[in-house]
Amino acid sequence: MEKGWRRTLFYIDIIVIAIFVIATVYMAKDIYMAGYNWGNATEYEKYMWRFARDVAFQTASLAWIFYRLFRCQFLLLKKP
Repeated sequence: MEKGWRRTLFYIDIIVIAIFVIATVYMAKDIYMAGYNWGNATEYEKYMWRFARDVAFQTASLAWIFYRLFRCQFLLLKKP
């Protein structure tokens, strides 16, 4: 049972890291396009909202990554 749970968490970790990488790439693209469209208010606003979406995905995935990192470190330190 525990081995299956570890495998599931491993796959979830891989998916979360992929989400973080994809959100980082889209964040760079969206903030570049927002700067490029600085004079056009509608396009600028559209890309800034997309930037906010990317930051939200990054924040959530980074919180999961840090939680798993510190949880695993705690479990390793707890072993005799």
